[in-house]
Amino acid sequence: MSETLEERRARYGPLVVDEMRETVGESPAGLFGWMRYHLGWEDREGAAVDARRGKLLRPVAVLLASELVGGDIEQAVPAAAAVELVHNFSLLHDDIEDQSESRHGRSTVWTFAGEAQAINTGDGMFTLARLAMHRLLDRRVEERRVIEAMRELDEACLRLVEGQYLDIRFESLDAVTRDEYLTMASGKTAAMFAAPFAIGALLGGADGQTVSAFREFGRRTGLAFQAVDDVLGIWGDPVVTGKPASDDLRSRKMTLPVIAALESGGDEAETLARGYASDDSSERHLATLTGLIERLEGRTVTEQLAADQVREALAALAVAGLDDGALALCSQFTTVATGRQF
Repeated sequence: MSETLEERRARYGPLVVDEMRETVGESPAGLFGWMRYHLGWEDREGAAVDARRGKLLRPVAVLLASELVGGDIEQAVPAAAAVELVHNFSLLHDDIEDQSESRHGRSTVWTFAGEAQAINTGDGMFTLARLAMHRLLDRRVEERRVIEAMRELDEACLRLVEGQYLDIRFESLDAVTRDEYLTMASGKTAAMFAAPFAIGALLGGADGQTVSAFREFGRRTGLAFQAVDDVLGIWGDPVVTGKPASDDLRSRKMTLPVIAALESGGDEAETLARGYASDDSSERHLATLTGLIERLEGRTVTEQLAADQVREALAALAVAGLDDGALALCSQFTTVATGRQF
């Protein structure tokens, strides 16, 4: 019987973490200690811990795509480490921008190191991600493919920052359209699903058409992931998400449930607009906003978009020439990424 995605994740994970540890190193300097803290390897005093980490979805995407097209995952491991470091650089900055005081139940770096030093920590982690890509050459990856993989990651980083810019800008706008939201999500979230799948296929030796198919699969999966994340930002369990309930409403983020509810029109949509424009962040007010969004079908619309994007993601792989077992693994990936089966 072929491996399940979970079995592959168990095999990939240690390879990625070991590569990340080598890349970050063991320097006692605070900058690197804060990186190791953020990554869940140390506590604030520098003692080794094994704190809860994410699902390593992005590095898994790199190694999965590489293996599915017949590549050697050992060669692709530096790229897998690089995309996870890029993801975490963005989280370090995201926590500052959102003034989030906790992540996965732990204090965020800026809350004790200060915003300036947390920015430095994120910048350092971004630079280490770039250096990790150079380690592909040590694995005897063809130089042409290394350069193409670097370009893929660099372009994704730019789209990620553009998406984050739009996400913050939306908070100062009275209205955001669904198309504007999708443009934002395609950068902020989907770019760092699209690039890992494309990089993995590229490093595995796939042709351009197959690389493009995996890129589109990742992009669509990323949009589904963001839609589900929007739902969790309002209705998620803090024990599971690691963030306070209704966190997105408290910061007045223009997420898809809110946008869809406002676009529905009518008296309740106007009430929601007025409530969203107020400065009231009491639990009672947040509960009122939550109820309005749900009654206006903001949650339903968002969950439907996630389901549609998952279907489109799998359809995008039609030209990749994958067998049924490989397609099943990709389907499992969408389930893990979205946290549910559509």
